[in-house]
Amino acid sequence: DQAFRESLFDALADDEGAAYWEGVYGQPIHIYPDQKAGPDGKLERMSEEEYAEYVRKKMWEKSHEHILEEREAKERARKQRAQGARQWEEETARQEAEAADIRRQVRESLKRGEQRKRAREAEAAWTNYVQRWEELKANKHTSQAADVKASEMIPWPVVSGKRRDVSETNIEHFMQSSAPWKEDPATMLKVERVRWHPDKMQQRFGQHVDTQTMKSVTAVFQTIDRMWDESR
Repeated sequence: DQAFRESLFDALADDEGAAYWEGVYGQPIHIYPDQKAGPDGKLERMSEEEYAEYVRKKMWEKSHEHILEEREAKERARKQRAQGARQWEEETARQEAEAADIRRQVRESLKRGEQRKRAREAEAAWTNYVQRWEELKANKHTSQAADVKASEMIPWPVVSGKRRDVSETNIEHFMQSSAPWKEDPATMLKVERVRWHPDKMQQRFGQHVDTQTMKSVTAVFQTIDRMWDESR
């Protein structure tokens, strides 16, 4: 530090010394101002130590410009990589969001399609249900027919029309999907309640009704009776 200060001030005092030290350091060392901005913003003269440190710093920056430039280039490259990574992440997230949205739309479309399909099946099943009951009513001798199981003759109030599928959930779905339900649920259920009364079913099918079939008939009646109470 002492040698540097002596060299610096020697260069400041003598042009020949300045030229000599410029050859030593590879750059002029007497070209930097010896003033700095004070606390109030006004210029004030540096001390010898401050000025020597200031010049040393400037000379280092000057002689290491290529290092600084390389550092800056690396920093720019790092920022570009980081920016590129962010852009890639954002683009990936956008594509994933779009794909998720498409999958959601497909699921919703399939769900709506399945609902429409089930509604059509239920409507067709209701039409068949009513038609079969009309045919049974037209047959006055159902209770006297031989070798016929009531469980097979009865049009059960479920989409499949089969006793094996009788349950509260299936009965409710079948009833609520019908055209009469949309018009007047209470009136529709009142008719079905009379139709499925166990005594009436026993009278209609007579000897063909076994114990298990009557249990299913009673279950249907209880479900319809509950729905009828709730609809009033």
